[in-house]
Amino acid sequence: MSTPSKSNNNSRLSAMAQLEKTAKTLTLYSRALHHQLARLREEMVTEKQAVLTSEDDVSESSARLQEIEELMAKLQQEISALRLTPPDDGSLAARKQELEELEEERHEELDLLAHIQTILLMHQNMHKKMQRMIATLTKEIHRVRQREEVVVLAALRSRIVKGEAEVLREALQTVRDQGFRMQRAIDAKDQSAVLKYAAEMLRELRTSLLSPKNYYHLYMQLMDQLRHFENYVEEQQQSGASVRILYERVQSSGNVLPRLYGAKSTTLTFFYSCARYLLVTVGAIYIKSREAPARDVLTDLVEMTKGVQHPLRGLFLRHYLSLSVRDKLPDTGSVYEQSGGGTVSDSIKFLLQNLRETNQLWIRLQHQKTNGARPLVVREKERMELRLLVGTSLVRLSQIDGVTSSIYAEQVLPGLLNDVVLACKDCMAQQYLMDCIIQVFPDEFHLQNLEKLLDVLEKLQTNVDVALILTAFLKRLTKFREAQGNVTGAGQQETGADDRTKLNDEQQDGLHVFQQMMNTTGKMFLRSLRYAAGNGDPISEGGGTDVQLASVLPYFVAFATFTLVWLGTTTSKNSHTTTAIQQVVSGCLTFLRERTAWRVDKDEQKRQAVISQLKTLALMLLRGFSIQDLLQVPSLLELLALMPWQGAWKDMALVWIRVLLARHERVYNEKQMSFLLTVLAPLVRDDPSELQLLPPATTTDMGKTKEAEIFEAEQQTLAKVVHLVSNDDYDVKFRVFVVARRAFLMSGVFRIRFTLVPLICQSLALARDLTAHTQEKTQSQGQETKAESEATVTDGNSKTFVTTPREVLQFVHEMVTALASKQDALSVSCVHLFLQCALVADGCAFEAIAYEFITQAFIVYEDQITLAREQWRALEAMVASLRATRNLSSTNYEILATKTTQYSARLLKKNEQALMVLNCAHLFWHPSHRDGKRVRECLQRSLRIADSMKGIALNQVPLFLDILEATPEVTRNYLVGLLTLVKDHLNNMEHGQRRREGESRYRAIMCCMDVLDVSDKALSTSFSPSSR
Repeated sequence: MSTPSKSNNNSRLSAMAQLEKTAKTLTLYSRALHHQLARLREEMVTEKQAVLTSEDDVSESSARLQEIEELMAKLQQEISALRLTPPDDGSLAARKQELEELEEERHEELDLLAHIQTILLMHQNMHKKMQRMIATLTKEIHRVRQREEVVVLAALRSRIVKGEAEVLREALQTVRDQGFRMQRAIDAKDQSAVLKYAAEMLRELRTSLLSPKNYYHLYMQLMDQLRHFENYVEEQQQSGASVRILYERVQSSGNVLPRLYGAKSTTLTFFYSCARYLLVTVGAIYIKSREAPARDVLTDLVEMTKGVQHPLRGLFLRHYLSLSVRDKLPDTGSVYEQSGGGTVSDSIKFLLQNLRETNQLWIRLQHQKTNGARPLVVREKERMELRLLVGTSLVRLSQIDGVTSSIYAEQVLPGLLNDVVLACKDCMAQQYLMDCIIQVFPDEFHLQNLEKLLDVLEKLQTNVDVALILTAFLKRLTKFREAQGNVTGAGQQETGADDRTKLNDEQQDGLHVFQQMMNTTGKMFLRSLRYAAGNGDPISEGGGTDVQLASVLPYFVAFATFTLVWLGTTTSKNSHTTTAIQQVVSGCLTFLRERTAWRVDKDEQKRQAVISQLKTLALMLLRGFSIQDLLQVPSLLELLALMPWQGAWKDMALVWIRVLLARHERVYNEKQMSFLLTVLAPLVRDDPSELQLLPPATTTDMGKTKEAEIFEAEQQTLAKVVHLVSNDDYDVKFRVFVVARRAFLMSGVFRIRFTLVPLICQSLALARDLTAHTQEKTQSQGQETKAESEATVTDGNSKTFVTTPREVLQFVHEMVTALASKQDALSVSCVHLFLQCALVADGCAFEAIAYEFITQAFIVYEDQITLAREQWRALEAMVASLRATRNLSSTNYEILATKTTQYSARLLKKNEQALMVLNCAHLFWHPSHRDGKRVRECLQRSLRIADSMKGIALNQVPLFLDILEATPEVTRNYLVGLLTLVKDHLNNMEHGQRRREGESRYRAIMCCMDVLDVSDKALSTSFSPSSR
């Protein structure tokens, strides 16, 4: 594209600017003239109107109009002059071309800008990809470095283990050698040599090259050898030697180490571990000999052990000290307490001091790097393995007989909590020590000092898992209560004022303890929030650590168990129990609402662990309370909603049904039934969040699948719930059935075949009960006189119920109809149900309803039953049911009997037709409807059908015999003809089992026919099949 020069552009731009300015001026002037012209025209029109209507002088008006017209003419000329355009000198065309060129340049620049933007976007995407790649590579490098560190640490550990193994082997060999020499010296009664070899043997404990596990191995070997030295010292004491002299000699055999304190130099004697072990051993015998007060020796020994500040060596030394003097402490009634040997307080002081020093060394052990650098996790694990060395002193403290409840509250517990637990500031140590305190001391002491124990939990380090401590504490108190024989529901009858007073006192104590534990639970929630915040967990968005869930949920389970045991009565759970349980479950739900991450956790094991705890809590409530009591715990339903529909919730529902059935618990009202079905929701219906299209129970060629069997077993268990309904008020009972039907009809077509059938049966029983009640009431009212009825107080049997048998039967009709319309596979069962309903309606004297039920059974038979075997079963039931009716009119009964006979004649197989028509003959010999003619017709028809089976004598003979045996009232000729047919076919049958059976039955019938004087000759000559 060509570009004009700079001067041309300037000149053209100036000309165009002047032209545009002139055009704008003309446009404005033209608009002004147009407005003025319009205004003049309006004035002219106004003047013309004024002229026509005014009485002024015509000449003046004409002059005015003329002036206006002249002015308009001038304006018109000016407008025409403005419309004249100046001649084009080419500048406009050049300007137009220049504008087009500039537009093209602008489009090119826009295209270039779009291209630049595209490249920029590509660079940004590439930058993001590079960042992601860098992040991935960084993670991979970090992972590789971690692997390298693990490999390096494993190699170092392998070398360390190999080095430790060598050191341990040499140390053990030295112990064995020096121990052998020590025993030789003992045999030689060389005291100096005994002390020398014992010190050399114990010198191996000064090593710092062994891990705690290997050091413990070496320690145990040395303890075996020290028993020989201890026996030697005891023998010396029994032989009359002074243990004091030996004690002082061992003291003087140690090494002397100088230490400087400030500017003053003081030489203090600190013995190495070898001398201290010997000193502890001799000191224990010294106490036993009672040559010196036990208090002084104990003080000397515990002060001596302060010289060993190495964590591992000092820990084992103090453990040895605790073991050596465990049976030599001043105690109530002990020989070491006599003659100024010390008191229980001295023993407590000694054990507390030793425990405090032991605990400090155990804490410092985590910073000790034995034989090279070890990861912190390894050191923590090794430290946990040595925790029993710390707990030994606590066990010794709890075993002192002189520690009473007052001494425990005034000396032991404050010393433990303030000087040991709270003073150490270490999470692991505080956790372990609190657990030990709970486990080793009596429960009575805990209950008397409950407030102190619970208050100290709030002062522990934030990272201490208080839930674990409380869980252990609650389990301990629960077992204590159970041991007292106050377990809820133990079956003991509390009678008498004293027993009731004692029971109320126990409940008040339980409420007091529960309230204190509940307050501590609230404080624990605050601690958990601080704990999560301190570890960087997103608690505000439903986070929460796995450690919290793993410890807090078992706490709520233990708390619920504690509540049931402490607040339960001997007969049932009272309102205090349900209120307390509601608070516990609400607290658990509050905790879970703040931590919802577990529900979407990809780790199935963690998720199942949480669900398992929730299931345990829910089952505890379901087993411990009745249905009425559970209505007072609404949080239970919210707890169930947290469980998987087809997993834990369903399993728990099945367990609860078995519990209800085992203890024969009853459902008394509709509220209880509604709650029961809500808890059993996974059995009643499918998961609302899932679409169930296929039946859960299917079959294969090999039979029912395992899933089908499980499904049927679950539904059969659920169906038993209907039998738990019980109430003497039939109106309430009927309302309970209505609630159950509403839930079962919503359960889907695959479940109602199991659940509706028992509900139908129970409803029919209710209809019979209502009828019997009405009849009873009518009879009693008829027997009472007017005076007696006025004087007699109305009892329960005279109550009038709103529900009528007709309503119940209508209720049942709807259920059976729903079952028949949705389950074609249950057609025969529906026929049976309709017939049962008809019999109940007949018993209630509702003829029309009974007729309707039988008609519905016929409709199901015609529309849904096609298999011959099922048709046979259905017709058998129809015949039996019609025979059992008593209140049908003759017309209705005849219609139904005739219809049944027609169905029988249309069966597929001839032998089945003959037998069923034969059965229908009984219908016409009903106690209230006897028709011999119709009976004979049925028999004749059955005989014709049987005779039409040509060439099948094997089947004819049994049929003939059946007809003969079932004939109620027929003529002699008919019997003779039928017997002739039987005899002829028997003669034509092949020999076999069927013929022998037929002949046997024939002979039995002939014995009964002697009264008719029927002979075999008459049968053979007088009659034929055509003569019947």
